[in-house]
Amino acid sequence: MGDLAFSATSEDEKGKPVRHLLLTVTNTGKKKCRLYEYPYLKFPNAREAITVIKDSKDAPPTLAPGEKAHAALLGTGGRMDTYDTNTIPLSLQGPDPDGKMSGPVDISLPGQVAFDDGARVTYWTTASGLALRFIMSS
Repeated sequence: MGDLAFSATSEDEKGKPVRHLLLTVTNTGKKKCRLYEYPYLKFPNAREAITVIKDSKDAPPTLAPGEKAHAALLGTGGRMDTYDTNTIPLSLQGPDPDGKMSGPVDISLPGQVAFDDGARVTYWTTASGLALRFIMSS
């Protein structure tokens, strides 16, 4: 993951609690790279990883140097047992859905974000608006 840079931005109104996030990965290397599936997000003490929104599945993006891909993340679905944090561990998946993943890298969030069992993430896509469409009505 050395040739990739990650960021997270809030898609909520300024002054409102952060619930809707856009995760962005930028290819900072000199070669093309492919992203598979979705960002695997699992907190150290969580029983399960954040659930993917199946309807958001798209073709795996291939990023040329300097290109970006996005995934949308809904932090809280209004359920109980929230976990407040300002970072999230992200792992990248390989071409085999049950295969090896990269080690997690901690992504800084835009402030303190509450997560709960209703959290959801989309598949990677090169269109940020497409990714956000799946979480903005939640």
